[in-house]
Amino acid sequence: MRELLRRLKNHPFITIELTLASFFVNFLGLASSLYVIQLLNRYVSHGVDATLFTLTIGVCIAILLEFGFRIARSSLALYIGAKRNYDLMVGTFGILTNGKMRYLDRIPQRLRQEIIKGTNTIEDAYKPANITTVFDLPFAFMFIAVLTWLSWVLSLITLLFMLLIFILGIVSRKMVKNNLQKVTEISVKGNGLFGTANQALDTVRLFDNSQFMVKEWGKNCDLFLEKRAKVSTQQDIIQSITRSSQSLMSVAIYAAGAILAVKGDLTVGTLIGANILAMRAIGPISRFAQLGEPFTMAAQALERVEQFGLIETEKQGGIALTNYQGRIQFKDIAFSYTGMSYNLFQSLDLEILPGAVLVVTGENGTGKTTLCRLIAGLIEPDKGQILADGIDLRQLSPSWWRSQLTCLPQDTHFFQGSIRENLEAAIPLNIGEIEAQSNQASSSFILNQAIKDAGLLNFIDQSKQGIDTPIINNGENLSTGHRKRLALARALTVGGKLVLFDEPTEGLDKKGCATIYSLLVELSKKGHTMIVFTQDPNIIRGATRILDLNSKPVPKLIIADNRPIVAGDKTAVSDNRALESR
Repeated sequence: MRELLRRLKNHPFITIELTLASFFVNFLGLASSLYVIQLLNRYVSHGVDATLFTLTIGVCIAILLEFGFRIARSSLALYIGAKRNYDLMVGTFGILTNGKMRYLDRIPQRLRQEIIKGTNTIEDAYKPANITTVFDLPFAFMFIAVLTWLSWVLSLITLLFMLLIFILGIVSRKMVKNNLQKVTEISVKGNGLFGTANQALDTVRLFDNSQFMVKEWGKNCDLFLEKRAKVSTQQDIIQSITRSSQSLMSVAIYAAGAILAVKGDLTVGTLIGANILAMRAIGPISRFAQLGEPFTMAAQALERVEQFGLIETEKQGGIALTNYQGRIQFKDIAFSYTGMSYNLFQSLDLEILPGAVLVVTGENGTGKTTLCRLIAGLIEPDKGQILADGIDLRQLSPSWWRSQLTCLPQDTHFFQGSIRENLEAAIPLNIGEIEAQSNQASSSFILNQAIKDAGLLNFIDQSKQGIDTPIINNGENLSTGHRKRLALARALTVGGKLVLFDEPTEGLDKKGCATIYSLLVELSKKGHTMIVFTQDPNIIRGATRILDLNSKPVPKLIIADNRPIVAGDKTAVSDNRALESR
């Protein structure tokens, strides 16, 4: 309900219109009850056809007007939540795409997926039908007021049953709350199992994981069905009690009314009309009682979304250097992930001059990819500074800084779209300025050159749809080698001065590796500052400067004669011939 009040508060004038529309809907709803009373008391008693005609025409007009106000009210209720739903959906997705990675890394992927799906749960809970049900609640007492005018005894009976059903609604919400929370937790785990099985079909079969996966899925299904059954049972009990209460109310109304009719205090027509009024009065209460589950699920989803929304996002502004030269410097850098009892590396103190080449090596888990992410500004060090041409990365505009990077990450991920769309999206936004200076630097030229340099030209030429070939499910429809080459082409479209290649030859055949080697040499000759994170012996063998992350906690810098130097010596890496001697 807190969320509903927030939505209403954001649209005060529409809330007033919604209230007025609800008044007219319920006021016109009195027509059917009064029609029955007048029909039985006047027409049946006297048989005047004009009376029947007038009453029937009148109630039909009232029903049509009620219908019109219901449609108008639904439109208002839809509008009152539209912007809020949009803000939640787009805002949550914005946190996912712009939130600081250090915080997002702490949230499991499946839970992030559940949080995004939660915005749909919230939207569904506050749909027009549910909002109008809440607005109908206070007008139930309008029917009670009319019923009191007819018979205070029947009014009292109706009030007692309304109170009973309202209490049942509150109780049902409390009953299902804990079970619904557990259902969500089990669902998150189940989504993880499904994702693994769905994305790793070959692996499941190759390593005979089928029985294990089915067993785990069975456990998850058993828990899910158990908790879901409890929720369903509780809801069925509440709904059954509600329906039975409505039936018992009718029995009580007719029984008490019959006694009053026999005494001459009530006519038969008034008794039947009073029962219709009682059912109209209790209707909103009954419908509201059934909103326990959607409102509870929405409240839980909103809590997760709001917590997610507290994640700090990357700044949108910042410094953008006029001409980045390619110098990168580490000053006493230390980093550890949450939960680690030690630093992944510390006291990293190193300067890489423009045009220099540095190879970073180390076993899996030593921090190669982490260091690459630090340089890209995806995460921040626990201690120290990373400087680009003397400016702390934290002062730079993140979007500008990444436009200075020719970055090939170890993991290749793409968005749903064509090869062209994935490559064009990587072109820096200032391409218009570049085009104004040189017609050759058009986006088409950039794409074609990147595709050629990445060794992707033959694949595109042989594909039926060429550069418009769709990328499905993060590129799973492409081979590992083609995904790697596509990621390389994407990196080259950026054309940044600083080259970051993380395990560039991993997953490539001999020809693909040769493409990488040649490209590294070519980029080095063009004066790009290069940092290559790799275990490839061919690249390491040709390097004149190697940063060894196997040395813990302080990395070692190894120069050409293999003499280890502690990185804290601040030795500048300035030899750009590292890869030419490979």
